[in-house]
Formats: sequence, structure tokens, C-alpha cells
Amino acid sequence: MGQFDRTICDCCVCPMQCVIKQLVGQTDVLISTPVSQEANVTINSVENFIADTDAGIYSICNVTAVSSATLGTSTTLKPVRQDKKGACSCCENPATNELNKLVNQNVAIEFITQVPGNVFQIPLEGTILKVGEGIVILNPACGQNVGNPIAISTCQITRIEISST
Repeated sequence: MGQFDRTICDCCVCPMQCVIKQLVGQTDVLISTPVSQEANVTINSVENFIADTDAGIYSICNVTAVSSATLGTSTTLKPVRQDKKGACSCCENPATNELNKLVNQNVAIEFITQVPGNVFQIPLEGTILKVGEGIVILNPACGQNVGNPIAISTCQITRIEISST
């Protein structure tokens, strides 16, 4: 999974890189960024915070979410750890702490992504499958991508709604 000095890359980018590395060779990957979404992407390689794909090269710091049928409870995530200062302590830690309380519950998560023509309905409704440092894996309940879990960067989450059902 890689060991990095405690930097902003640790709480957001490094965990997303770890998830994307597990998708190398997959052909069903959907990549979301703040300005675009690309479906049916094949991940060729992942190194130095860059994902090389058949749709182009992605800077992992700008990937807000990835979706694939292979994601789920068996996906390896970085263990949650609490930071005492910096961006991770004010952005990632609080979101991760709240999401950790909601594993196996139905929620709606709003995250930064391109909205027009969006594959996902935002907020995205579903069940939280797993939480790790900087990542939540959600199993969507509706929309075009039902059945393909999505790994969302907790640093990119803007709102969490807890479902009453």
C-alpha cells in the first residue's frame, strides 16, 4: 500500500492510489473527477500518484471517485488513523469518523463530481460497505450504476444524509 510521510497526500491521494492499484487490468472502471466522468476505462498502471489508462493519464489527486464491479468488502483499504493537525485532521478525519459509524447503513452521499450527464445521481444513495483512511465504499441503490460499488474520496464528500429507512 505504500508508506508516505504525513502530508495531504496521505489522507486523500495515497488511499485513492491504493484503491486504483487494485483495479489494474479491470475494463469496467468509471473514473470521476471534478470536471468529468469516463466509463469503461481500463487501468494500465498506477505509480507516483498517476493512473495510466486507455482513456488518458489521470492525476490521482483529482480523482474524486472510482467505480467497478470488483470493489467491495474485500477491497484492501488503508487503516483509519487520526491526525492531530493539518488538512487531514480537519477534512478527512471527521468525515471518516462519521462514515465509520454508518457501515452497513443506507445513506446518501454528495461528493464533488461533474454533474451534467452524470452517471450517478447526486447525492448518491446506497449502503456503506467499508470505510478506510480517506475512502468510503458505497454500494449504490439506484441509477445507472447499480451493482457497481464506488470508492469515494472522503476529502471530496460535501454532505452525508442518513436514510430513515
